[in-house]
Amino acid sequence: RDLIDQFLREDIPVYGLTRGLGGRAVTRVADGERDEMSTVMLRARACGGGPRFPVPAVRAFLLARLASMCQGRAGVRPLIAERLVDFLNKGLHPVVHEVGSVGASDLALLAEMGIAVMGEGLAEFQGEVLPAAEALRRAGLEPIRLKEKEGLGLCSANSVSAGLGALALTEARRLLRLAEATCVLTFEAFRANLSPIDPRIVAARPAPGQATAAETLHGFIAGSGLTDKGAARRIQDPISIRCASHIFGAFHNALDFAEPHVAVEINGAGDNPAVLYEDGEIVSTGNFQTPGLAQAFDLLCISMSQVGSIAAQRTSRMMGKRFTDLPDYLSARGDGTVRIGLALVGHNARCQAKELHLLATPASVDDSSGYDVEDHEPMTPVAVRKFWRALPFWRNIIASELIVASEALDQRNPERPAPVAVALRDAVRQVVARLDDDRPLSEDLERVVALVEGETLSQLVG
Repeated sequence: RDLIDQFLREDIPVYGLTRGLGGRAVTRVADGERDEMSTVMLRARACGGGPRFPVPAVRAFLLARLASMCQGRAGVRPLIAERLVDFLNKGLHPVVHEVGSVGASDLALLAEMGIAVMGEGLAEFQGEVLPAAEALRRAGLEPIRLKEKEGLGLCSANSVSAGLGALALTEARRLLRLAEATCVLTFEAFRANLSPIDPRIVAARPAPGQATAAETLHGFIAGSGLTDKGAARRIQDPISIRCASHIFGAFHNALDFAEPHVAVEINGAGDNPAVLYEDGEIVSTGNFQTPGLAQAFDLLCISMSQVGSIAAQRTSRMMGKRFTDLPDYLSARGDGTVRIGLALVGHNARCQAKELHLLATPASVDDSSGYDVEDHEPMTPVAVRKFWRALPFWRNIIASELIVASEALDQRNPERPAPVAVALRDAVRQVVARLDDDRPLSEDLERVVALVEGETLSQLVG
């Protein structure tokens, strides 16, 4: 901040400090308007639309901006960073909308967050959405009058994309392990052939991520009678079962690709301009541009659509007598013409997979910028938000596979199933009874989705 004050005194040309913003970058800002520019630029850019982000997401945005700001490149007073800490500790959450950023800094959305520092806009406090000034008062805080560059310091970053991306990646990692354990339940229910996850087979073509997935599946199936020679039902299973580790492996690889992009955005400085206090310089940057982050989340959406699609197919294969020697649709009344057992659970899984397919359309290939100098947009927040919105569909697919595989396991009743398969089946049976006749299944599905959303199943699978 001392360097900012020095540059102000000496009237050195600096973008967003002594010179204007965007197309006005070469225009000198009058001395008396420089602190006002911080306030005005936040007000003018606070223009998000669509639904409001939930509180956990806003907390992630606050923390992501705080962590990046503390690198010292924004040049704000410590008071500004301390106020973001106050927001987190006191539970005051600015209202931030989902739509309005193109990924060349989350300007419009972070401006919505930033105006709350001034006591403007809306904020949630203790479960109530209030004018930010009133929320500050109830939290025992005063509005802050911003000084030069502090408006830019609050919104020149990609903290919405990084914060939401961190939440989504964490949940995806958790769901991936649960999906792999659920697949092992399917292996038991189907009496699958385990040769595709044999370490020797994996080593023959060690695709990125595949060995990790195969090792996980191999660990989950340990102790099962399926590992005995000749235990498999078929010499070669349908691809949805045979190639599970390949699809899971690609998703592992996509997650591994995305995580460094999120981490660098949180722990680095995307500020423009950046204060290089060690060298006594303030320079313009392109660090606000996040093409790698956008591409990573587009890849994750594509990869998740394959994970979801293959799980939906596994769920359907378990209900075909010609594959399993169990009744069609796992109907408790046998193979009659009236009852259809769990057929619609499989149908639901396929419908959820179609939703994932739609969300897999890349966002980062669309560049619709209309500005003369700001002429490229990576569309990062759209890519991240698509992935975040895809997660509930994946949870539904996992829940569908859990219901069908549990019923198939009960009907097969193997002598020595894998412990993880038994644990998952038992957890499902706590909320969903065995199928003794056709019944409405929506509530069953909702209860298992709630299990998938909670911590119980994740604790079972480790």
